[in-house]
Amino acid sequence: MTACPHPTKSRFTTRAAADISSRRVRLSTDIQLTPYECVCTWWHLTKNTVEVLLTADEADRADVEYVASLPDIDFREIVVADLRGQGARGERAVLRHELNLRRWRRQLGQLVADIDAQLHERKNDTSLEAHDWRKRAVNYSNTLALRLEECRRLRAVVHADAFRKKDHRRRDAEIAAAAGATVKELRQHAGEIAVGRLIDAHGSEFARYCAEEYLALGLTVPDRIERHIKDSSV
Repeated sequence: MTACPHPTKSRFTTRAAADISSRRVRLSTDIQLTPYECVCTWWHLTKNTVEVLLTADEADRADVEYVASLPDIDFREIVVADLRGQGARGERAVLRHELNLRRWRRQLGQLVADIDAQLHERKNDTSLEAHDWRKRAVNYSNTLALRLEECRRLRAVVHADAFRKKDHRRRDAEIAAAAGATVKELRQHAGEIAVGRLIDAHGSEFARYCAEEYLALGLTVPDRIERHIKDSSV
């Protein structure tokens, strides 16, 4: 666990707890405080503007697949740009897609190893320049820690979803086997029943749509559809 850079701040175990505290402060003092996750893994409140968390939904699928095909050196540049908060949200969101999560985690791990090695190499350097560099390096390391935690959470969600889908597929297969059919056949059967129920509930509307489509194709409207339309209009 990384040491908290703001140990005097109130800390909360979850964002929900921080949100509740933020609302209480707003009601009593009219001061707007925003929750943010600290490198120490706790949540704090701040008066500063906090960037809305990125999600994979903000990424274009073509961009996701393009980035996934990039060589490591180019992929690494996107990871570093994200650490600096550079680039459009959609461009940075590609890293959060499940297709890129494993690679993102690996690149973050390499960057952590690099900065740790540099900090160790210069630990005895007492020059002013080294002091300034060390402050920047520590901030960079803290951002890395936040990205690693974000990546870990996203991978956990993906893993849970995959397990849930696998369990659903297993149960569907068991039910279909018990019925002497395949899952595809049962789904087709369910669709046919649903269409029948829809026609029963909205028969006149269905007949009118059918008639319109027949006429649009230049075909004669069948008598049974004509009768249905006339009967429903009586």
